[in-house]
Amino acid sequence: MGQLYNRQPRKAFGVAVLTHLLSAVVTHTRLLLSFPTLVATLAVALGWKLFVVAEAAYVAAVGKRHEAAVPLPWLTYSLIAAIVFLASWFPTPDHVKHVSGFSAYVIPSRSMCPTVCVGDRIVADTNAYRSKSPERGDVILLKHNPAEALFVKRVIGVAGDVVQPGPGGTVLVNGQAFHPPAPCGNRAWKKEEASGFILPFQTTKVEEGTFFVVGDNLENSFDSRMPEFGVVTPDMVRGKPLYFFWSPVRSRIGCSIR
Repeated sequence: MGQLYNRQPRKAFGVAVLTHLLSAVVTHTRLLLSFPTLVATLAVALGWKLFVVAEAAYVAAVGKRHEAAVPLPWLTYSLIAAIVFLASWFPTPDHVKHVSGFSAYVIPSRSMCPTVCVGDRIVADTNAYRSKSPERGDVILLKHNPAEALFVKRVIGVAGDVVQPGPGGTVLVNGQAFHPPAPCGNRAWKKEEASGFILPFQTTKVEEGTFFVVGDNLENSFDSRMPEFGVVTPDMVRGKPLYFFWSPVRSRIGCSIR
């Protein structure tokens, strides 16, 4: 709009088109789904917007010569203004999230500590499981009715696996004790003295089309071990957490969630 005010409609048109193309690239690629490219994309987007504003202000201040007249000025200026407006408001954040799969969340629960803890902010790919199913060991986002919020859990059992309680508060998967991978960065959570007590649950053979999930904090997690929660079905899966974009523990920022 600043370019139009300066009577430089061709430049305004070029800026609008380039802005829209940059937005389309972000929307239809995985740039936001990696921490380094997320930071780079935000820096480029901010730099571009500041440049456009600063350049228009500079041209207005120094009084550079106007561009040559365009045919049908009122119609041309109106069309370019409409293009500039659309480039500024589309794609919307919701559209970007839907197409790219990018979504961000803040963690309110300790059930996945020390992998993901209270106050951590994560980025997830909501398209991760549109064409494939979660695998054993995956950390997933899921919707469990009637809760409004999404849950973050780890898949420990897939079709054919046998999950059962083990000695000392462990959980056995096909006879092997489940141990989550070591978390990235420094420890973000001081675990209270382990009680070794895990609520008893029934030995479960995971059926086809279902997943057995738990929280990495086995002593404080509402998960598939409880009948009220049960196994997870594919329609409940909402995505895959990818990395921390912020954390109370700085060493975790940018770390992959595994």
